[in-house]
Amino acid sequence: MKFHAVAAAVLATAMGQASARPADAAVARSGQVVMGTVLTVTVVADDRAEAQAMADAAIDEARRWDDALTIWRSEGELARFNAGAGQAPITVSPRLEHGLTAMLDLADQTGGAFEPAVWVLSVPDARPSFPLAGIGRVLRLDAPRAALEAGSALDPGAIGKGLALDAIVALLRGRGASAAFLDFGGSSQTALGVPPGDARGWTVLLTGWATGISHGTVKIRDVSLSTSRAAATDTTPILDPRSGVAVAAPRLVTVESAGAASADAWSTALVVLGRDGLARAESHGIEALLEDAKGVTRTSGFGAREQHGESRAGPEGGGIPAGSP
Repeated sequence: MKFHAVAAAVLATAMGQASARPADAAVARSGQVVMGTVLTVTVVADDRAEAQAMADAAIDEARRWDDALTIWRSEGELARFNAGAGQAPITVSPRLEHGLTAMLDLADQTGGAFEPAVWVLSVPDARPSFPLAGIGRVLRLDAPRAALEAGSALDPGAIGKGLALDAIVALLRGRGASAAFLDFGGSSQTALGVPPGDARGWTVLLTGWATGISHGTVKIRDVSLSTSRAAATDTTPILDPRSGVAVAAPRLVTVESAGAASADAWSTALVVLGRDGLARAESHGIEALLEDAKGVTRTSGFGAREQHGESRAGPEGGGIPAGSP
């Protein structure tokens, strides 16, 4: 699905802003299915044609990351890397190298609560044993060459989207975008700068556990949000990779972080860790809102820019730009 350029005044109204946009601001939006979900890119620039070109270039960049990190298509680079487990080291692309480094770092930061090493099997088709060996034990990375231990495979999970979003931000900054808002499937958002008409930031509505109820709105600029959840109705429950025990549901986490990949990893990790993981998250510069059967708790810095009261929300389980069409 393709979105065409939209007038900044329309966007400002949709975002609930009262102030008029600067006369020289132009806004463009593009949207495509990437990584199995819809990526919507809104770009603010001085020139409308350039804003549209940057929005389209952002979609193209996300597709390049999908090619590097997908495990669902046999031609994907990571899929081919997994298929070569147990073989000699190979040279990987800069994107995959960056992705592997991020997986190693974030698995370490989260104490293995985010774990991209999905299995280590001694018998083909056997069920994985827990705790999983961990990416630090099965991946050998001596950039630009890498190798995997036989019987193991990597799944980047949600951080594939985050890595793409971080790369898009770098691309847009390099091309001189005034501001941008990136929404990957309603569960991962990144804000660059501020929207026309509101110097405080982009307004994002935080969904709560119950359908149609939210935890209010936050204003974000130059940060990322990521939302993950475990539901009692999930057909495949989320397992703690350190023990194999199913995560207690319901549990919903929205994380705010300087980077999209770290936000995605930590939202997954905090679903596993629950309230016990909040202090660890804060020590790594992560702010979070967590909702479970006991209620809602927030780290001290979450939503510090602005927080509003209860309101109606969009699709369950993710944040969406408030008032978005």
